Amino acid sequence: MPFRPTRLAVASIIALGVAGPMLGGCSMFGLGGSKPETTAATTPAATTAVASADQIDVRQYLGPDYCPELRVLNGAELMRRYEQGHDDDAKFVIWQASVGKTARECLFDLQGGMTLKVGISGRVIAGPKGGPTTVSVPLKIAVVKYRESVLATQDYTIDVAIPAGGAATFTQVREILVPSPGKDRDYIVYVGFDVGEWDPLHGEAAAIAAVEQPPPVAAAEAPLPTKPATPKVLPTPDAGFVLPQ
Repeated sequence: MPFRPTRLAVASIIALGVAGPMLGGCSMFGLGGSKPETTAATTPAATTAVASADQIDVRQYLGPDYCPELRVLNGAELMRRYEQGHDDDAKFVIWQASVGKTARECLFDLQGGMTLKVGISGRVIAGPKGGPTTVSVPLKIAVVKYRESVLATQDYTIDVAIPAGGAATFTQVREILVPSPGKDRDYIVYVGFDVGEWDPLHGEAAAIAAVEQPPPVAAAEAPLPTKPATPKVLPTPDAGFVLPQ
């Protein structure tokens, strides 16, 4: 159950020995935006309530000092929309979106399950065939256990209004639940645009940019991504999970 944000409550948590550091991402992200929607292939049986503005989320004080490495999926960092019949022709681009900064934060429940708070910011610009309009940009999150399985995925769409100037930025934060990392600590979190065929176990997606691509590698020969970096104790963000646009 969440606690009231009083000095006594926080002191009691620490005295009981269940307090742990709140884990922040490498970048600072804003909590603005729509309410998180979580879908996962594998999720813990128990669910945890989100604290209201005048309550402490007890998940901040539980769990190990570990938060998985976050990467932009290779091939999913850029997407373009073309006029019909003119795919891969730069002169007929309607709009183009690109990933900017990313961030993550990890919270743990009493059963050891992990809630990943994943943030992504980016930019959308109008192309030669575009103009002021609102476009729907598809995004995706995938969490994998290194060389073993895809633990959870979440895909969602955001609307971005492109002004007369031809460019707009976006920032989104979502929560996704995954099983306890145990002692292996070998999870990888991938983010990117939900286009092409995602293969998160190999850390790549089908080509989506209007550039010449090398011949595809056979599935059996596709290299695995590098192993996650050795986890370190992460500092608590001074200003919370905030990223200015």
